[in-house]
Amino acid sequence: MKQIKLLILLLCIALGANNLFAYSYAAAGKEPTIDSREKILKFVNQNDFTEAINEFTKAKKNYDYLSGLHNKKLITSLKTSIETKNIKEINKWLNISIAAEINRRLDGGLKNIKVYNVSKVMLAKANKFFRLLEPSLSKEKRKNLSFAIKNCIKAIGNPGLFGVGAKPANKDDFIKHQKQALEILNSL
Repeated sequence: MKQIKLLILLLCIALGANNLFAYSYAAAGKEPTIDSREKILKFVNQNDFTEAINEFTKAKKNYDYLSGLHNKKLITSLKTSIETKNIKEINKWLNISIAAEINRRLDGGLKNIKVYNVSKVMLAKANKFFRLLEPSLSKEKRKNLSFAIKNCIKAIGNPGLFGVGAKPANKDDFIKHQKQALEILNSL
């Protein structure tokens, strides 16, 4: 009887530690792209382009990183659009920064496809960024991008509860839907 209690206790500790890891990873830090986007738009809406460019400068390192990841023109085009007070272009390039984040999170989901908790968090964040981008997409692009992201989420499988109902990850299916998502994101 003592051995069963010990086994249950060890199992609870192991499962608890696993859940803590998943929680801490999901809650880690803020999203600099979202924060910067909100501040830049706030200043643009107040017609304060000096503060908008100051905010861009603070977040320059992040935009530089996203440029290397998704669209090489992002950092220079966003800066130019703020300096020239071109609101339409500012919105376009801020949306492209959000698209870069979706791209980044989908890529992270694929790279971590064998680690369900990490992959799931990456895809949840991709979906979070999609929700920000969604209002600026056409109905068709919105529908197709949502479909692609949802199918990437399905493709990571599911470990089930104690293995019951487990579904293995399908890397080929993930890659197929990731490519569909990237075609849409690259068209912005």
